[in-house]
Amino acid sequence: MTSTVASPSIQQFVAAANAVCMRSDRRISRVGRLTRNPAGWAKEAAAARLAMQEMRAVTPPPSRAAAFRRMLKYGAELTRAIESVRAELAEKHFNEAAFIVQDVAARLLAHVQTEAKSAGLTFCQQSLTDWPA
Repeated sequence: MTSTVASPSIQQFVAAANAVCMRSDRRISRVGRLTRNPAGWAKEAAAARLAMQEMRAVTPPPSRAAAFRRMLKYGAELTRAIESVRAELAEKHFNEAAFIVQDVAARLLAHVQTEAKSAGLTFCQQSLTDWPA
């Protein structure tokens, strides 16, 4: 006996994933402006880990699955980059932390946003405006 699980509609998928992004955006906004203090980056990393956990619970329809998987891949890499910034700041390696933010994390965030758009997610394309330039 085989059982099939109905795949969610595109609208259900978009609503669920956008809700994760909106909750994540609110959590990140509460962190406030990030500085050289690693404590803020630790909060940002925790918010990113929670967003990834919530997003992994969302099931895309087959037509959006590839873009969604890529978004999750880049999101996981971005989360690790945020954690790396915190670690570098804790060691007072300010130049290394700045490089991660300005190059690595910025590039990964752009990939997350591109894949979110490909998956049809309108609330997963915001810039993280609290990051220092």
